[in-house]
Amino acid sequence: MVSNITKTYSTSEIRTLKAKYDKLLSEVSLHDRLYYRENSPRISDFEYDCLKSEMERLREILTVYSVEIKDTAVGDDSNSGFKSFAHLSPMMSLSNTYSREELFQFSNHLEDVLGQRKFSYVIEPKIDGIAINLIYKRGKFFRALTRGNGTLGDDVSANIKTIRGLPLEIENDAEAIEIRGEVYMDKQTFIEINKMREEQELELFANPRNLAAGTLKTLDLDEVIGRDLKLITYAIGHCSEKIGNLQSEVLELLKNLGFASQEKYWIATNIEEAWKCVEELNGMRHTLPYWTDGAVLKVNELQLYETLGATAKSPRWAIAYKFAPERATTRIKNIILQVGRTGIITPVADLESVQLSGTNVSRATLHNADEISKKDIRVGDYVTVEKAGEIIPAIVAVDSTRRSVGSIPFVFPKTCPSCGSQLIRLPGEVAWRCQNLCCLPQIQRRLEHFVSRTAMDIDGLGTAVIEKLMAVKKLNNIADIYRLTFNDLECLEKFGPKSALKILSNIDSSKNRPLWRLIHGFGILGIGEQTAKILASHFHSLDNLIGATPAELEQLNGIGTKLSNAIVAFFREQHNLDILNDLRMFEVVSGDGSLEVAQNQNSKFYAKNFVLTGTLSSMTRQEAIEKIEHLGGNVANAISGRIIILIAGENCGSKLEKAQSLGLEIWNEADLLENLNEGVA
Repeated sequence: MVSNITKTYSTSEIRTLKAKYDKLLSEVSLHDRLYYRENSPRISDFEYDCLKSEMERLREILTVYSVEIKDTAVGDDSNSGFKSFAHLSPMMSLSNTYSREELFQFSNHLEDVLGQRKFSYVIEPKIDGIAINLIYKRGKFFRALTRGNGTLGDDVSANIKTIRGLPLEIENDAEAIEIRGEVYMDKQTFIEINKMREEQELELFANPRNLAAGTLKTLDLDEVIGRDLKLITYAIGHCSEKIGNLQSEVLELLKNLGFASQEKYWIATNIEEAWKCVEELNGMRHTLPYWTDGAVLKVNELQLYETLGATAKSPRWAIAYKFAPERATTRIKNIILQVGRTGIITPVADLESVQLSGTNVSRATLHNADEISKKDIRVGDYVTVEKAGEIIPAIVAVDSTRRSVGSIPFVFPKTCPSCGSQLIRLPGEVAWRCQNLCCLPQIQRRLEHFVSRTAMDIDGLGTAVIEKLMAVKKLNNIADIYRLTFNDLECLEKFGPKSALKILSNIDSSKNRPLWRLIHGFGILGIGEQTAKILASHFHSLDNLIGATPAELEQLNGIGTKLSNAIVAFFREQHNLDILNDLRMFEVVSGDGSLEVAQNQNSKFYAKNFVLTGTLSSMTRQEAIEKIEHLGGNVANAISGRIIILIAGENCGSKLEKAQSLGLEIWNEADLLENLNEGVA
């Protein structure tokens, strides 16, 4: 909302304001491009909204003084990889405010325009996602468009169809109807994706909105399916038939048509009641499955929309009240440089502990050297911390006014903080990394990864035990695990004969793990569980994989130039070849034949892709996966276009519904056991 002008400005002051406006216009245009087209914003929504608010204030002043100015376009999310089509009715964006006072001003303006006509409000959660327009013709799904520039939107129909529960037919005979909604990523999915990226030492996604937007605009359909996007609907745009009298009736109609719609919304007869509803939403928003960054207030009576009208960008019958971000001020005690298993140096701020969003925060990511330099973050600084996506603590501002006289800029080192080796920066990367394979933190993290549950699964060899064994020089690389003796373990602090024998037994059992676990355990840059399984299934032995060329590797699903180069480089490194020779000596690698996938092409599992969901009573999930893979099948974590069969145990989740909607073959546990016992058709 824009405040009234109460001051008279001189000619020189107007020139100054015009220069300031032009600078802000350039800055906002940059952030529009980063947000809408590249899905990689550099500032928070709150900071962006503050820039826009100041620009609107200046624009009002300059307009009164008849100064010609340019204006920002409506945020345009168009992408050259998609065809664009016209919306049947324009898709506008809502004006917004963080101020209770401006919210009440909005209400006063409505009363001024409508006079004696009575109206009410609908209050809905504002979901932090990407606006979508679904077009149905004669009840059949026709097209899905992003907002684009408000007039034209990108056709993302193929990607939208992957969303579970999207009706492809509705009971509505209108020649054409537009269903408006939001595509989003739920909290749990976002957490799981970032957890997987963290395990692979990839940069974490900043927030679910940007990840959902990037996913919706990807051309890889399998990737879209794997990200499990969600849809919620809240409005009807164009409709060739009358749809009702109230927005609250529209929300109920959407539910009746089969769309996911707002489960919780409020109706208020005046702005004071509406404000209480906003406060109630603010108190419960952390319990919702999706991120909501505010409340949307709409006039409930649809017939009043034409009277109230719209600006060039926004309707005058609705406004978004945005919750101020939860932030806290604290002090940086130190900047710690962590060395990952691939040598990446990650800076982390060690903070004086502070409460934020109900949790104690004592550390915040600093991302990389460029981020520290750009924000001029220093040890001893007082900083504002915000939880990005309510999960990852991040520093959003530095209070340089409280900086001590002796403060000096933080200089990112050129050498490894652990081993002193020269750091390098690979082309196209922002991260600095240590290439010394003997760097102790790298060794420790490689060992931790190798013995982890998703790799060689050596129970008992946790972080504390590995640290103790490294301290007495008994572990220097993964092959040393198989050199450990009873005496090496039994003499450790708080260890006894029973603990030592158990770990030795687990180490010995690990020699018979499937080949993919060994490949994954090597920690090759960018190789996760699924890629390791693809490699094992294709090459059948480690020697075959070692001899593979980049061209051979790139023929496999999901392996591009970057991954193929990483695999080839790993097996050309002499240090790694020496370790592989040691593993052969301990019969970890020499048993490749026993690890090969059964090549019986008559197997009901051969060359088929499976997904498991629910609980099995006859075996563990991992045992089932290994049996399926031994008979030539592949097991994925998520349903995609390549999945053929879903195996459904007890207490199934959403994967069963999704498989049913896609028409996949579904086995229960009895079906699985029968086919495993047969082995062949």
